[in-house]
Amino acid sequence: MIDKRAPLLTLKMFASNNNEFLTRLNIKEVPMYYYTDALGTTAVSLEMNSRLAGSGLSALMYLGYSSYGGYGEKEEYVLEAKKLDTKETILGMPCSHYLINYRAKDGTKKENEDLKLCIDDQSSINNMYVFSGLLNQYLPGIKMKSSGLSGLILKVGPEKTYDKEYFVLESIKDSKDQVFFDHKKAMTDQQRKQDSIMIAYKKQEEEYAKNDSVYTATDSTAVVVDSATAAVPYSDQTYYYIPDYVSEYKKAHDEDGSLAITNIPSENLWKGLPKHCKNFEKDLPAFKLKEVKGHLRNYVGQMCDMYLTQSASHNVGIKLTLDEIRREVLYLNTIQEKLDQSDKKKLNNYLKNLD
Repeated sequence: MIDKRAPLLTLKMFASNNNEFLTRLNIKEVPMYYYTDALGTTAVSLEMNSRLAGSGLSALMYLGYSSYGGYGEKEEYVLEAKKLDTKETILGMPCSHYLINYRAKDGTKKENEDLKLCIDDQSSINNMYVFSGLLNQYLPGIKMKSSGLSGLILKVGPEKTYDKEYFVLESIKDSKDQVFFDHKKAMTDQQRKQDSIMIAYKKQEEEYAKNDSVYTATDSTAVVVDSATAAVPYSDQTYYYIPDYVSEYKKAHDEDGSLAITNIPSENLWKGLPKHCKNFEKDLPAFKLKEVKGHLRNYVGQMCDMYLTQSASHNVGIKLTLDEIRREVLYLNTIQEKLDQSDKKKLNNYLKNLD
């Protein structure tokens, strides 16, 4: 990113021959990862021990979080493209200039929102999917559809300041890095989570409506909160709202599931975690009953994740993490009777000596 201030953002893309993309967006040195293919764009996390800048690496990605604006229906816009007569050359590659805006279903055009792109429209790499996918992530309440353009974006910036503030391709090279990602499964899992949030949100709105007729603005600290349908009052009852508890912790989960501590954005956060949380997997004992190690890994990792909730910027799913911990505590207690003396001693000594 080039602009009049010191650059705050960098962007790196890994592209496959099938136009699948892993995009790493660094905002003030905090990495955000996005996976894009024909299904769309999904925010993901990477295992902390991956070295994607290196070569010959196979990294496993899993769904980590999702950025979406609000819980109501998103208004749909279509990217509208206009080709200009001008061109430029970047890294020896010629590209054509396009103006991009977005237009609503009723034909309304966003004013003063034109972006200028320089696209190598002859390239076999088509990262226009990434462009519209990232817009969907960062524009609250807007669902962006493709412009129909294809090609490799070499430069992009606001039309009015295109020569002063812009993203520009700095380098391009072959990579042997590999990423394996089940996008359909991740999107399905994320949709279930969003559906559960939507149900809780609608229940909350119903509670707002019930209380609306008796609400009186006598508290000087009362504020108005915007919802997807109308401004609604903010009262003690809504402040202390909590979704209904559903007992799910005994359901079988994947012990190799995601852990927030494998993708900590700042080294400073480690000071709030027990020392054993850093690289804890290498210290896990081996058991004759092999399944124990996976459950123990999940238990310790989820406990470490809970310590991250002390940070205001954490992205730990607290209920999900608590459910995982409860499930593993139940497992570790009930498995004791099946362990021989050697495994039992290893397990109890390990747990007793955690700091």
